Amino acid sequence: MRKCKWLRFLLVSPVLFVLVFTNCYIDPANIFHDYSEEIAESILNGKATYFENTNVNEREIKHNLIVKMPNKVDCIAVGPSLVMGVRSETVGSDVFYNLGHSGANYYDILAQFGLMELYGKSAKRVVFCVDSYFFDDTLMERLGVNDSLKRYADYMIDILNREETEKPQEGNINEIETKVRQLFSVTYFQAAVDSIQAANSYVIDRERWGIVDENFVNKYYMPDASWVYAKSYQNRTEEDVRRDSKEYDIEHQFSKGEYASEYCKEIFEKLIKYLLDKGTKVELYLCPLAPSLWNRIDAKETEYPILGELENYAISIAKKYDLKITGSYNPYNLDMKDEDFYDARHVRHEVLGIYFDFGP
Repeated sequence: MRKCKWLRFLLVSPVLFVLVFTNCYIDPANIFHDYSEEIAESILNGKATYFENTNVNEREIKHNLIVKMPNKVDCIAVGPSLVMGVRSETVGSDVFYNLGHSGANYYDILAQFGLMELYGKSAKRVVFCVDSYFFDDTLMERLGVNDSLKRYADYMIDILNREETEKPQEGNINEIETKVRQLFSVTYFQAAVDSIQAANSYVIDRERWGIVDENFVNKYYMPDASWVYAKSYQNRTEEDVRRDSKEYDIEHQFSKGEYASEYCKEIFEKLIKYLLDKGTKVELYLCPLAPSLWNRIDAKETEYPILGELENYAISIAKKYDLKITGSYNPYNLDMKDEDFYDARHVRHEVLGIYFDFGP
């Protein structure tokens, strides 16, 4: 009987070793190799900084950026990846930081303002990318909420609601428990394998992050924390954008039949008033869809009402509080073409100054 147990152990051990080693080393969610603080410091030191595809936590990079950036800055940009191409020269200020990150939703953005409140940071101007990620309850439920930052969002919500607030403690909640759980996770192992396959190869002694040199061709952060796409992505064609638009999962991203959350609208307006009361100038940015994608949405307007609703709402808020607003979800309102986009959603950086007014 004892021999059988040892035999089972010997048979399982190699599998377990591969599972644990892969999860720890490949680390697709950057749980065991978190260089977000170092990357943020590099950006703040004026360095263009890259990271490996599978080892980045964008939320934590921007978290650390807020903590360490100057107490007073001229301008910040907030929102999902749609705003990440906005740079210092776009807004006309050298003291600018782009706090946008992929998939930034209601809780992510509120957490950033909560962190700014907690650490005494302020901005003279805020460029706010108004997108369905902030207002779509169904999409937020589908994508989930980042637990490590939610406490800062809750802190900010309490401030906006003028409720009794308790400053959140820094540090990762249940960090050890999370690491142990993911170390033995089959799901995390599959994510690691997927990341290897996506990269086609994996160099064992690779650098997980570093400073960009003149020959660098992959994606990276500018010294203002804005985003630069890889050369290969910058070279995408109009046909690529049309193909992306055709394949884009509109039902997933725009929550078929759903309208904007009234509660999210209420909090958004309170946030605007809060910033204005602090003397911060607020500007709204509506990032258009590529024409090929808009054609699909427009043809099904009654099925996907949230975009039309949000644009009307943003216009009404801008009018109510005398806010500057630039852009439109409808690219035809701006005379834009598919060639002005990297893909179905993201506008090319070089045309931002042509179609939008981000100037002070």
